[in-house]
Amino acid sequence: MAKTILEMKGISKSYGGIKALKDVKIELYEGEILCLLGENGAGKSTLMKILSGAILPSEGSIYMNGELINIKNPEMAHNYGISTVYQELIQFPDMTIMENIFIGRYPKKNGLVDFAELRKRTLQLMDVLDIHFEPDEYIRNLSVAQRQLVEIMKAVSFDSKIIIFDEPTSSLTTEETAILFRIIDDLKKKNISMIYISHRLEDIFAIGDRITVLRDGQNSGGGLVKDLNTDQVIALMVGRNVENQFPKKEVPIGKEILRVEHITNEYVNDASFVLKKGEILGFGGLVGAGRSELIRAIMGLDKCSGKIYKDGKEIINRSPADAINNHFALVPEDRKDQGLVLIRTLLHNIEMSSLKKLSHFGFMNGKQETEYADRYMKQLHVKAAGSYQQAGDLSGGNQQKVVIAKCLATKPDILILDEPTRGIDVGSKAEIYEIMSDLVEQGVSIIMISSELPELLNMSDRIIVMREGSITGELTKEEASEERVMKFATKEM
Repeated sequence: MAKTILEMKGISKSYGGIKALKDVKIELYEGEILCLLGENGAGKSTLMKILSGAILPSEGSIYMNGELINIKNPEMAHNYGISTVYQELIQFPDMTIMENIFIGRYPKKNGLVDFAELRKRTLQLMDVLDIHFEPDEYIRNLSVAQRQLVEIMKAVSFDSKIIIFDEPTSSLTTEETAILFRIIDDLKKKNISMIYISHRLEDIFAIGDRITVLRDGQNSGGGLVKDLNTDQVIALMVGRNVENQFPKKEVPIGKEILRVEHITNEYVNDASFVLKKGEILGFGGLVGAGRSELIRAIMGLDKCSGKIYKDGKEIINRSPADAINNHFALVPEDRKDQGLVLIRTLLHNIEMSSLKKLSHFGFMNGKQETEYADRYMKQLHVKAAGSYQQAGDLSGGNQQKVVIAKCLATKPDILILDEPTRGIDVGSKAEIYEIMSDLVEQGVSIIMISSELPELLNMSDRIIVMREGSITGELTKEEASEERVMKFATKEM
């Protein structure tokens, strides 16, 4: 039996009267990939922040190799050989790769940074991990996937025995995910233990050894990956069987509501398509295929040539304000940076795009504002203390519902969802899909960009696939399959 390298026993964490964790226990074996699962708000991040020294537990003990340890801060965690690769990368874009990896630990010569030695150590680390960059390259010039590889190098540079991966594939293409999995497998062969957090169950079954599930801040169950199936894991996460992960209603498709002709700019090449009333039109393709760029052009965020027709009449969206006036709404890919103001209340976020409609002679009616926000929060089942709670305090799924609420408040005919369930747990995903189904039943037309093939195949009435800024294929629901979508996503024009 493998050696136990880590035990967390009786871990509890309280914030005032709220218990985020209650008597949680996990074990990690040497050279093991332990998958830590749970819905947003289940306590995964809180538990890992305790292990990484970011916060202190209210109760509980941590043991490494059978010895009680006391982790008071991240530096102490590093000294014990515990590192974290975060979903939201913490890097300095105007510094080089080697400076980011060894920041705060630079080799010195005559009191100054020894850049020759710094470069040497970085190249040695790259050789060990079979990751090859120019050490002097600036972080700002790297893709998201490349930046994540730099974070992995940084974690290993601490001579880590335990590495925590927090949603590492959320922004990666299929090919980039394969590279990450290869590196994780190499680390495992070196007897490095890993705790892997992800909402993508396909990742878990691809690389995991064992699963531990948290629900409502407590242990919910788990077991060996080989002994569990998707339905069993989902039931442990949400506390119930999710009968239908993709609750899409069959809605009659109406007449054409949107026609886009020959949209072209530096990112998009001669893109044309049609959207019909009550339809969910999916856009597939690899990250960087030009899907989001096409939507930005349609929404007036980027300049382009080409024509847009709505209900048979040509319209021009010179700005997002024009698009909103023409009854378009966009739920952006990055809800935290582009969709929400995290330090403002839910009320302020929901009404943000509708201030003109709510104001009277430039003044706002507080009671009307509250009723307005509460109405949309109730419609979308937002779980919050009230409309005066800050957006940053909500789980990822509830934050996404608030972004959708803000969009629905503008009364759109066409709702564009860019990666609508990225970083959201299984239960919240099903709720977002139900919202989408209800909206198309009410006559709203939806454009959905998604990098998750099961989501794309199960929620779309029709799928358009892009590659390198061009539309390479179109598939009906009956024609669509993972293989056909990927064929169009990777084919040369």
